[in-house]
Amino acid sequence: MKALGRGSLASALKIVLDVAWYLSWAALVLASLFLVAAGAAFIMNFLGYRPIGFMSEVVTALQEHGVVFPLLIAEIVALMVVVDRLRRIFATLVSGDPFVPENAGHLQVIAIAIAAYQILRHLTQGAVAMLLTLMDRPVEGGIHLAVAPDVNLGAWFAVAALLVFAEVFREGARMRQEQKYTI
Repeated sequence: MKALGRGSLASALKIVLDVAWYLSWAALVLASLFLVAAGAAFIMNFLGYRPIGFMSEVVTALQEHGVVFPLLIAEIVALMVVVDRLRRIFATLVSGDPFVPENAGHLQVIAIAIAAYQILRHLTQGAVAMLLTLMDRPVEGGIHLAVAPDVNLGAWFAVAALLVFAEVFREGARMRQEQKYTI
């Protein structure tokens, strides 16, 4: 199987990225709806409205966990940025022209999005730990919350590697442009 062009491995991966793109949009819409519902539950609680029956449990759950939805939405957006930029890079691979100047920018944006995602992941873990502490609830399953930060070295290595690859693509595109003008 060939790596570039139509009917290649790159075109199959582009299809997978397209599916991931639409699934991430669905996840973003769902998380946004939960955020709106959590906001409505907060307003209902502030106004003193207490629903009865099943809705009481739903409103209580939304009030307890509503603070994580903005961070979840931010993480989904970071994922969407990565998937979108990968889709754009794979579109150039399918067309058979990977060394275009835009790919260097795409790789830099992917690196920044992965770094932002890692920072958001730490914020989310901190928010969950803070909520559990404030609500005086034990962690289920006897799992202890890590006191030391859990740094994902692989992700930070990927950020550094992507920044290097961005420069390689930029230099490759520059050399290709110079070659076009050489007689």
